[in-house]
Amino acid sequence: MLIQNEVSRDAAQLVAKCRNAVLATSDAEGHPHSVWMTTQVTTDLEEVISITAPTSQKAAILRSNPQAEWMFASPSMETIVYLSGRTRLIEGDAAKRYWDQMPGKSKAYYRKYCETEDYHKFAVIRTEVSKIVLCRPYAYTKSVLWDKSASATAAAA
Repeated sequence: MLIQNEVSRDAAQLVAKCRNAVLATSDAEGHPHSVWMTTQVTTDLEEVISITAPTSQKAAILRSNPQAEWMFASPSMETIVYLSGRTRLIEGDAAKRYWDQMPGKSKAYYRKYCETEDYHKFAVIRTEVSKIVLCRPYAYTKSVLWDKSASATAAAA
């Protein structure tokens, strides 16, 4: 996403300050699942990555339904940014690049399940962001800052 206005910059700055976000998924039967995750987000908000155990509930859900949404919130909850899109699990040697760039691995919650530095024992969750929404709950506003599908439709017209 091209960050070209003050509102987009505010959203990007909020996401950059958040080390953790809520990952929301839904299994094949429509049952929701949400979990706090440590994240790494590109400065253009086009990619979110996190690390999990490949045997986790969220990994199983993402294998059957790759759509996910991440929620980043200011400490006061006055501003919330949602990043959503197609999500995939990356494992094995392909995960190394993401493993190397993830900060704070030694303190991450998933380390309770596996005390190793071997990235082969983990799965990287990678979301290709296709929609960005800025929400200000106290002002009752929600704004779509970017929607890849709307951009594609407009370009085709």
